Amino acid sequence: MVASDEQAGPDPATPAATPGVRRRRRPEFRTGRPTLTRERIARAALAVLGEGGPAELSMRNVAARLGVSPRALYNYVADRDDLLRELVAVCQADLPEPRLDPTRWRESLRAHCHALRAWYRAHPGLLALARAEDLTPFAAPHALRADDALLGFFLDIGLSTQNAYRAWMITVLQVAGFAEVWDSWRDRPPAAQPAAVWAGVAPVEPDDDLPNLRLISRESTVESPDVLFGSVLDMLISGIEAMR
Repeated sequence: MVASDEQAGPDPATPAATPGVRRRRRPEFRTGRPTLTRERIARAALAVLGEGGPAELSMRNVAARLGVSPRALYNYVADRDDLLRELVAVCQADLPEPRLDPTRWRESLRAHCHALRAWYRAHPGLLALARAEDLTPFAAPHALRADDALLGFFLDIGLSTQNAYRAWMITVLQVAGFAEVWDSWRDRPPAAQPAAVWAGVAPVEPDDDLPNLRLISRESTVESPDVLFGSVLDMLISGIEAMR
């Protein structure tokens, strides 16, 4: 049985690494094109994921994005699971380090949420991939430090253990949900729906008996996503204040 490009292993013509022998650093460019590395392959995979979603994330599509054959990828990643492992590692390396100050907890939490929102927007499709496939086996333990720091921050500002858990989960859900639903429509609108037109409210016809939706549809067209996200953070902070 002949293996397909998706199943093929490393090119047998490529010499295996010898233990204890330091390999030469690959040049950044070769024949005018960037050379492959695990990180470049992972970032190409993220681009495929962001444009087409989890269903399009295949070795073949990643190779096409890089302009190489699928077999060439296997000199750097063992299989699709290894590709996912590197993809997660690249995303985790980009994750902003929490800079949370309990003495200025409102301001520092707001700044952290803005940084976290920017991270989600820079890695479109990641949440959809996490829903479609279990990525936890590929996560590095050190990546949990950001969550641990955020939990410690909520404990330091006086929340009980149970409320610190709630505040942590609600913070992540609010930021991730906003980026996944609202920002994704604005950042990558469907071809038939320009971003400037979409405001989260279906068009209301003059003869529809929907006076309240008609009212907010007018308001929503003049409010930017950044202003709306600020309101999300205002409500989040008010809820945490109530729990304190």
